Order: sequence, then structure tokens, then C-alpha cells
Amino acid sequence: MHRSADFPRLNARMNCSNCSMRSKCKGCMSKCFPVPLTKAQVKAILQRFDSDGDRRLSKQELESALYYIGSHLPGWRATQALNTADRNHDGYINDGEMDDLVEYVWQRGYTIS
Repeated sequence: MHRSADFPRLNARMNCSNCSMRSKCKGCMSKCFPVPLTKAQVKAILQRFDSDGDRRLSKQELESALYYIGSHLPGWRATQALNTADRNHDGYINDGEMDDLVEYVWQRGYTIS
């Protein structure tokens, strides 16, 4: 599994917020480092994507959340997350399963710039 922390030079260039040329940034790479999301931030982001307000996440809502935080394959990652966190196998992540989902997503090492 590759995490953003495994490629600090590449991610520093991709996540650079100090310049307008993010893809070609070279001068400020020493100043621009990705910051890992905390578990609280991951949970807040996931809860924000509960679009129908039923206090549970469907695969589509989870896929949208994972896309938002930077997953390269959000559909596949959403399936993996459901397989990991959905203990009752109903196809949704409810409040009781949210901590397992947060742990799964947090372990992937997503960052913010």
C-alpha cells in the first residue's frame, strides 16, 4: 500500500499551497509539506457526505467522500472500506460502524495542503 507519506517530494510538489504553479513547483518544496488528516477530521469529512441525512453512509456517499479527500480509486476504496467496516453487511456504514471506517480511512494516510 502506498501512502502520501511514502512520496514526500512528489506530494510536497502536488500539495503546494504557496505557489500558483503546483505541478511545476520546485522553489518552495522545502516549505510545502502535506499534513496528515487527523481521525477527527476524517470523521467530520465522512459525516459531511451523508447527503440524505439518514445518519449512515451508502457506498455512493462514501465514494464521494473518498474522492473529496484525494483517493485515486474512490470506487474501489469505498468497496474495500465497506468490506472492512460494515459489520452487519447491510451495505451502509451506521453510527456504530463509523469508528471502524474512520480507522480504515485514516490508515490510508490522506493529507491536506
